[in-house]
Amino acid sequence: MCGRIVCIGDSITEGIGDKNAQGWVGRVGTQLASKAADKQTEPWRMINLGVAGDTSVDIKHRLCSEAFYRTPQILIIAAGINDTAYKIWPDKRGQKVDLHMARFTWKESFNILKSASFPVISVGPTPVDESKLPSIWRPFDEQDKGTDLRNADIAAYNDMLKQEAVLAGHSFVDMFTQLDHSRFIPTLADGLHPDHNGYDMMAKIIQSHLNALNIDQFSL
Repeated sequence: MCGRIVCIGDSITEGIGDKNAQGWVGRVGTQLASKAADKQTEPWRMINLGVAGDTSVDIKHRLCSEAFYRTPQILIIAAGINDTAYKIWPDKRGQKVDLHMARFTWKESFNILKSASFPVISVGPTPVDESKLPSIWRPFDEQDKGTDLRNADIAAYNDMLKQEAVLAGHSFVDMFTQLDHSRFIPTLADGLHPDHNGYDMMAKIIQSHLNALNIDQFSL
């Protein structure tokens, strides 16, 4: 009997931008259900705890109240890109969570997970289409010029997150490096969120990682 794969993260975990309303979480769930049907076993249940706008600080606070509460057999954490965002209002400000604070926050989160009896998979951030940024989502007022992100910042953040995840003994999915930027970036209608094609690419990478981990050994 299989259990729950809890996925906690941001808007890209939530699946924003996907016309099929599945995101990568739904696609991975569909693939796992198909494999289970072939083997005539119970499929893994995918629980999507993606929340748009969440930073590493938000994830740290939600781990115990939302992720642990659902007693996962596997936990996937996919967040961080919002930390790298700059708010432009009315002038360019610093990042929402600077790199040093983000590192400290992830260390605290991974420390919380030390006593966990389930495996933890960290998924790194995705690239953005800088030509379509900054973007204005629900502007605060007429002076709000939007939010900006840059791939150089995301690459540095990805390296930091990978170091901390590996140090904590977690699996790391290097999404930023494994995605083909020339194919993935054109799927970003608003410069940040993938369409259904982009989520297909992400799901294949995560599914491949789960296959390599032989996740059936973690079932109930």
